[in-house]
Amino acid sequence: DWENNWKQYFHQFTIDDVLVIPSWEEVQAQDQDKMILHIDPGTAFGTGMHDTTQLCIRQLKKYITPETVLLDVGTGSGILGIVALKLGAKHVLGTDLDPCAVPAVAENKEDNMEANHIDPSDFTMMIGNIITEKEVQDKVGYECYDIVAANILAEVLQALTPVIVSQLKPGGIYITSGIIDDK
Repeated sequence: DWENNWKQYFHQFTIDDVLVIPSWEEVQAQDQDKMILHIDPGTAFGTGMHDTTQLCIRQLKKYITPETVLLDVGTGSGILGIVALKLGAKHVLGTDLDPCAVPAVAENKEDNMEANHIDPSDFTMMIGNIITEKEVQDKVGYECYDIVAANILAEVLQALTPVIVSQLKPGGIYITSGIIDDK
């Protein structure tokens, strides 16, 4: 049936010592010592297969500490936030545009959090445009994030960057990806 047809294209894979695996596949014995990340793609971008996502995950692995508070802009499936929490981060705030357009995104994120035993209170979700909406910027807060991650398009990053520096703590880390060669 066509609904499950796409499943044949999404298989488990590793990003260094992280195993990304969909719910319909089993973790093999030789992979038990890896960090296991259960992700079902659903409709949201962010299975982890994309190079840009893998680059962000590698950076998160370098910089996450138990004190890390992360802001994930354009959180999509929530994969970066989930990885951050699994790596031991203290809290994640994800922002994204209106999810009413795709109710499945919110549901997908909840499923992915549950599958990874993430306490929902550790991953706050905020809807709105952080670039243009002062109200969202105020709610997100200023100078309170150790790391800001944004895996989005170059045009969006251009508009986002001057705004986001205010959300970062002084000396914080800004991880961006998603820029294609000719940009």
